[in-house]
Amino acid sequence: SNKDKSLIFNKLGLRLSKDKKVIIDSVCGQDASPAVTIEDLNGDGIEEVFVIWGNTCTSGQTGQSISLFIKSANGAYMDNFGFPGMDYTKMKTGNKGYPDLMIGGPGFCHPVWRWNGKAYQHFRNQPEVKGGCDGARK
Repeated sequence: SNKDKSLIFNKLGLRLSKDKKVIIDSVCGQDASPAVTIEDLNGDGIEEVFVIWGNTCTSGQTGQSISLFIKSANGAYMDNFGFPGMDYTKMKTGNKGYPDLMIGGPGFCHPVWRWNGKAYQHFRNQPEVKGGCDGARK
């Protein structure tokens, strides 16, 4: 709905540029180029919303952040991520009806997040190559 779109837009701190041609972040006023993907991760008929957005000001070297909005019991979309990440991969594993999600980014070690029944939490790290997560915090 337009209400949900507006809520998500505001939670991300995004706004239209003065010329209304670009969506910018509210921190540095730079192009945030949001890309939205709608999925029903757990098959309950209620859509979850992925937003990949940002720039080096908001997201550092990665240049993008990833947010996953899931509707809470009261019907409000809550952000489960909101940190630097370039993409996501649905894993074959999961918990309580939701798939585990691997968040892609620079480097050779990627975090896998698991649903705990209320929110996604860091579950483990996935090396891209042998030794890719050596020295990474668990």
